[in-house]
Amino acid sequence: MNRLSSIARRTATLAALGFAASLLAAAPLQQSAAPTKGSDSKSEGAVVGKAAPNFTLKTTDGKDWSLADAKGKVVVLEWVNPECPVCVRVCQTGVLADTIKGVKAAYPDAVYVAINSSAARPSSLSSTASYLAANKIEIPALLDTDGAVGLQYRAKTTPHCFVIDADGVLVYQGALDDGRNGGAKTNYVVNAVNALKAGEAISPSSTKPYGCGIKYAKN
Repeated sequence: MNRLSSIARRTATLAALGFAASLLAAAPLQQSAAPTKGSDSKSEGAVVGKAAPNFTLKTTDGKDWSLADAKGKVVVLEWVNPECPVCVRVCQTGVLADTIKGVKAAYPDAVYVAINSSAARPSSLSSTASYLAANKIEIPALLDTDGAVGLQYRAKTTPHCFVIDADGVLVYQGALDDGRNGGAKTNYVVNAVNALKAGEAISPSSTKPYGCGIKYAKN
């Protein structure tokens, strides 16, 4: 009987040790499965179909302008550079004016905004207001001096356009139109706004922008 009890005790001890070892082995695996610190805190930036990131920038006359101020309205953001030949062309040939007119025809209270992120060229920033005035374009002009907003929206070229609906959702990003060298047949911005007005799906909702690369400030 004593021998049997001794065997039973040893068996129970070995089982307990095996269970403890299994727990220790599993612990590192459970810890390694935890998310990397900060992995869920990084902003994915501007994504079509999701809420457009809010921002606040100074206008060319030194006032604050926030995307949140245009809540409930359709907003068009267009990245510009007065020293970019493509931007100059769309202004001087009336393409930009016609785009603004087309947007306002669908939504009279729509807000069309110009943003200049080419801070590596100080002369570009300082000439933004006079450039628009010379072409009789009367829209808010914002200066993205550190490039944070442009990078958040992944703005690549001038022009590069973004259409935001009245609910604050980004519904289109890309080229102003399909006229890389002029003679456009489709204005993508006006097309997107008209589709919104009609309650239709926007197609295309994303295109490849063309123009001059944005001259972001070097850190």
